[in-house]
Amino acid sequence: MTSNVTNLSVGDEWDAHYRGLTLHINQSRDCWWQVYNGTDRLYVDDFPAEMIDDFLQLKPLGGRIRVTESGDVVTRIDEDDTAETAAEYSQVWVGNVDLTGKLVPDDAPDMGIPVRPTDLSAGDLWPSVYDGARYSFTPGGRMWWKNTATKKRHPVTTDLPETIQSPLRQQKPQGGSFRITPSNDVITLVESPATDTVKRQFSDLPALVRNIIKLRKDRAGLEMLPIYVGNLGDVTIDLDSPPSLTDQMSAEEQDALEGWAASLGGTSPTSADDHTTSQQTTQSKTENTENSKRDDKHTSSTDSGPGGDKDDVPPDFDDDPEDWLDLDMDSTEDRINDR
Repeated sequence: MTSNVTNLSVGDEWDAHYRGLTLHINQSRDCWWQVYNGTDRLYVDDFPAEMIDDFLQLKPLGGRIRVTESGDVVTRIDEDDTAETAAEYSQVWVGNVDLTGKLVPDDAPDMGIPVRPTDLSAGDLWPSVYDGARYSFTPGGRMWWKNTATKKRHPVTTDLPETIQSPLRQQKPQGGSFRITPSNDVITLVESPATDTVKRQFSDLPALVRNIIKLRKDRAGLEMLPIYVGNLGDVTIDLDSPPSLTDQMSAEEQDALEGWAASLGGTSPTSADDHTTSQQTTQSKTENTENSKRDDKHTSSTDSGPGGDKDDVPPDFDDDPEDWLDLDMDSTEDRINDR
């Protein structure tokens, strides 16, 4: 599966992964970014009129679109009006856009912020909205994209440039989520880095961006700031299929599994009362306590090494509060066919 899709016409099936910056278009031909779980809108002042025409041909009532890292505009439609879940909607291609211009509040056009900020260095505060294609990574280097419709995780097969990986690891040593914007800028949220540079930059941020950060802080209860990581340039994100129970094991995996199975079994006498060995009985309380501590610390954000549960099942990171803020808005829009 690849994100580099070409030679498509309006309405063609989008068979790559569905992701990107979320925008909205209505029957009045407005195009905007919705402020998290609220009524405030930031209007795109330079969205192509012909793209809006094509979209309204597909969805006359309007709805949501996604703009990917490659500038592809995609949407979900219910072709026969029978879809009940996101997985049952069709994903279609609308066009390709070089997204520029500003995001502008309707009541304060002079407070607009750039869709595509420039002249940034790794570690700088991101002076625009925090949105884009979402991916996750662990300290061990594994990356994946989570399909929100199926809840399955697709491994990323692309090796990101070291110019991206290094600052990502520096900013989030325990791993986490990051976004890629339509201009291929990589951004992430970090817990308020109190560096002199960030302190200075925060006071210089546009008032609109500072208000959005405050809204995130107040509604999500987390103190996190958007940080610029770098630009991917021409790199595209390729995915593999998610692991399946029907996958065939390689010879190496089979040998490893058989070796592990052969090593199982207690060496102490078995209790007839509870069918456990004396060794298991004496260790159980300690093991349960240690497991509970590990769960409380959410150590699934780190790799456990080959063969471990945490290595097989990537963690769900909770470092992206926009997902929580969007829940009410998403459920409301789903009811009006706004996938």
